[in-house]
Amino acid sequence: MRGTVRKIRMAGLLMGICFLMVSMAGCGDAKVQVPETQSAENTTDTDGAAQTGNTDNTAPAADADNAAPADDAADADSADDSMPAGDTDDEDRVCLSILGDSISTFAGWIPENYAVYYPEDGELTDVSQTWWMMAVEEMEMELCVNGSSSGSTCAGDSLSPDDPMNGCSGYRISELSAQYGKTPDIIIVYMGTNDLLKSIPMGSNDGTKLVEAGKVKNFSDGYTLILDELESEYPAAQIYCCTLLPVGLWGADTEQFEVCVNGYGLTAADYSQRIRVIAGNRDIPVIDLSECGIRIDNLSEMTSDGVHPTPAGMKCIAETVVEAIQYTWDF
Repeated sequence: MRGTVRKIRMAGLLMGICFLMVSMAGCGDAKVQVPETQSAENTTDTDGAAQTGNTDNTAPAADADNAAPADDAADADSADDSMPAGDTDDEDRVCLSILGDSISTFAGWIPENYAVYYPEDGELTDVSQTWWMMAVEEMEMELCVNGSSSGSTCAGDSLSPDDPMNGCSGYRISELSAQYGKTPDIIIVYMGTNDLLKSIPMGSNDGTKLVEAGKVKNFSDGYTLILDELESEYPAAQIYCCTLLPVGLWGADTEQFEVCVNGYGLTAADYSQRIRVIAGNRDIPVIDLSECGIRIDNLSEMTSDGVHPTPAGMKCIAETVVEAIQYTWDF
């Protein structure tokens, strides 16, 4: 990391503390989690569970994150298919990269062959309404690369040379460095929602087990491999892992959003807990978006479809991210 970026202030954190409550203005309370070694035994293990068919509570066949499928990615953002150039003259700014899915996309701000969601779908109309742009501007950082692709999962083919749907691929990881030569100082991993919606098995990896390259078939292995590759490719970068927002499906009878339960009987809370375990065992800070103020009972206001945040929801995410990074990073 370049000399102008100051060191992470982690020395003052007590080893026995796992959570720190961060006061949030207008969006409820959020948590910054200080890493602590954990066990995956206390989380749901569905690796290898047999599932047949769908019920009313399973994720819908038409994935909410797939408004712009991979095959149509070029068309989805062809009107604005070049990433904005970074400010190469400002060497003092902290450089941020993001590994994400549709929640973090915006046309013209992601690699040109990645699938885009906003603003073609959802309620955002300007990039300034995205959580990551609000965070970048608030902390006066530089956006290195927004490596987010709609519909992508943590699991997938890690050896794929060009398919952005595979979050654990070396291809996705390698594209987090800027074309003009900069590498990120901070990397935010905000993925897992599509693993829930596509009923990717949880697996049993707690972040400490070796994952072989190739076809990764469960969420835990995929998430672990992502962190393995990030730490190898960007050893000087500080990684942050985000838990998931609540995910809801519209109840025809109740006429309100109900908790989404996938084909393995898992919810966003289950995937979030595994993220905490994996990150904790690797001493990686967790940004707890599950407590950013977006709840199952206010999804109608905070999301457009139970998954994708509205401008109000994006503000809650941004404020939580800013509070977490400012607490652990000396700007």
